[in-house]
Amino acid sequence: MELTWAKVNSFITSDNIALLSVIITVLIFIITRHVEIRYKKHDDKKVQYLKLIELMQKMFSDLKKNKKGEIILSDETKKLFFDTGASLLLYGSKRIYRQYLLFREFSTNPLIKQCKYYKDSLALFIISDILVTMRKEVGLSYFNNIKNNEALAFFVNDISSNPFAKENAMDAKFRIKMIIFELAIIDIARFIFVKQIYISFIKPIFAGLSIVLKYILFIPLDRLIMKLFPQFTKNLQDKHHSS
Repeated sequence: MELTWAKVNSFITSDNIALLSVIITVLIFIITRHVEIRYKKHDDKKVQYLKLIELMQKMFSDLKKNKKGEIILSDETKKLFFDTGASLLLYGSKRIYRQYLLFREFSTNPLIKQCKYYKDSLALFIISDILVTMRKEVGLSYFNNIKNNEALAFFVNDISSNPFAKENAMDAKFRIKMIIFELAIIDIARFIFVKQIYISFIKPIFAGLSIVLKYILFIPLDRLIMKLFPQFTKNLQDKHHSS
């Protein structure tokens, strides 16, 4: 025991205490800074999500379609689409951004429109998915969650308590899942993941080797041949020009 206390006393020196206090101060600063950045990102996220809600409100209040049934957007709405997408790319979560892309492409992507489960009205329920996700990400707990039809009730009439609207919301949720699943299967069928691995890892290796060989082997070898056999090189050049 005396030996143990002696070791402790030898460790507790003014230099070690000063070093320990510095380490604790740095750790507190890093943790505090991390929390501040996290709250700043959280506040920025809420601002961008409000911008997305504004886009949805404007889009459905000024909804116009041409003779083919395609949605016509005003220049102001198109600009708002671009600004919102850019904001979500920088500040939104991966899930929200992908839901936004699905919403934006829903009526224009030919693969989606050819799907068996596609319906024009599903775009409204993609919005409800986005609204429910935003509620979770701004800090509301899982137990404070709402259903998709309830998320739409603040700008769609007779949808929160109507039994038929609830059935439509459940059917839409199923259809959206099947559309996303079919798109994933198309990716698999076209070997998108394998192609991505090839382009990301294998192709750069061969391309890099060809560049290395070009400047380390082929170009120096060509210059060496030109010096050793100038007449042969001249004849090849003349033949090339004449042809």
